[in-house]
Amino acid sequence: MLTADIIVLAGSVLFALVGLIVGFGKGLKFFTSGIFGIIISVFVCYVIFGFVLNWGFVSDLLGKFNDWLRENGSVGTFFADIHTDKIVLAVALFVVVQIIRIIIVKIIKGIVEINMLGFKIVNRILGVAFMFAVALAILLVVFQIVAWVGGDTAADFAAKLDGSVFRLDDLFANNPLNSVFSK
Repeated sequence: MLTADIIVLAGSVLFALVGLIVGFGKGLKFFTSGIFGIIISVFVCYVIFGFVLNWGFVSDLLGKFNDWLRENGSVGTFFADIHTDKIVLAVALFVVVQIIRIIIVKIIKGIVEINMLGFKIVNRILGVAFMFAVALAILLVVFQIVAWVGGDTAADFAAKLDGSVFRLDDLFANNPLNSVFSK
């Protein structure tokens, strides 16, 4: 067992214990509010922006907005040229994602924190699973940062993961975040 395996195992057990103690509702609220919530919303917007941009009615609205900008003289043309329409879409999308995130978290938190024995057990089990997923997400982000650094650092890091019991070497080589944050 490599040192990386021991670190990942200890971190996973620690996160799972926190999930068991805190529960799913409070853990979800913590990781989706404040700066974490903003980061999650920005990430969701980044992932779905291109999809929403290709919707017919959105493209039509943005085209009309650009036409309106261009009709308002050189200042309007400047704003159309710097793609203010896409900036407005991104801001609107961010606001919508924030509102939806807040509503969903409140609903889920309200359901899993019902004061009944069955719900308390489910809350704790889901808390363990959620915190394990958070630990995995943190691991993937660390792997992605090392991959971005690249060069000898990434090669040495990959070599140290070679032969991992938890197949960390394969996870580093095939990190799913590579498809989202490609170079």
